[in-house]
Amino acid sequence: MKFFKKVFKPIAIACLVLSPALSFAGAGEGQELYDAYCQICHGGLGEGQPMGKPLTDRNAEKLSDNDLVAVITNGRSGTGMSAWGSSLKEAEILDVAGYVRILQGGTGLSLGEGNIAQSNDPMALAGEQVFNGSAGCISCHSYRDSGGSVGPALDGLGTRLDQEQLLQSLLNPSSVIVSGYEAKIVEQNDGTVVSGRFRNDSELAVQIQSADGARWVTYFKDRVKSIKDSDESLMPDVYANLGAADQENLRAFLQSL
Repeated sequence: MKFFKKVFKPIAIACLVLSPALSFAGAGEGQELYDAYCQICHGGLGEGQPMGKPLTDRNAEKLSDNDLVAVITNGRSGTGMSAWGSSLKEAEILDVAGYVRILQGGTGLSLGEGNIAQSNDPMALAGEQVFNGSAGCISCHSYRDSGGSVGPALDGLGTRLDQEQLLQSLLNPSSVIVSGYEAKIVEQNDGTVVSGRFRNDSELAVQIQSADGARWVTYFKDRVKSIKDSDESLMPDVYANLGAADQENLRAFLQSL
C-alpha cells in the first residue's frame, strides 16, 4: 500500500496530524520563530548573512543536539550570537533547534531518544510491523531515530494524544492540521500539479518540500499558472484501508511511542 496520493508528480507529502496543544510543538512553530528572530542574521534557509554565520555548513551540522540548544539558549561570547534563554521558553528553543536540523536535511532533534523503551505488548509489536510494512508510514515518519524525514518524528506520540485524539487523526487527517504542515497546490504552465507542505510564501515565490523531504523547491509566482491553499491534509487515507486487526495493532503501536 502506497503512502502518497497519486494526484501529481512529484508525490504528495504525508504528515500525521498531531495535537495543536503540545508543549514541544515542532517544526511548524520552529519555522515561525526562526523566521521571526533568526533569519535576519542567518538567512531564510540558514545560508548565512553578513551578520550571521551559515547554519547549514559542516561546522554547524557537527554540533550535537545538546550543544545546538545550548548555543541558542546561552549565545556565544565574543560573537554576535545573542542568548535567547531569557526571551524564549524552553519548548520554543527546542522548536527552533529542531527546525535548524530540518534546514540541515535532518528530521529534527533526537534529545533523549536513546532512552525510549520499546513496548513488549504483542499488539504494539504487530502494529510496528504494519507501520513499517503495509501502511508504509515509515517512509514519511521516524521513531527511535529511524525512518523518513518528510513527516514529524513520532517519538512520544502516546503521551501527546489520547486514544480518541489518535483515532480522530487517523480516521480524518484533515480535521486538524498542525501549524507548519498545511499544504499549497501549485499548477504549472504545462498542467503539472504539485501539492506539498510549504514555507517562505512571499509575493514573489513559495517553496514546496520535495517528496523525499530532502530539499525545498522554489516556485516563482509569475512563472506558474496558479498557487492556492489546500484545506486537505497531505496524509492519505491509509488507515481506513487497513483490516480491523491491523488498525487495532497500529493504534496500539502508536500509543506505545
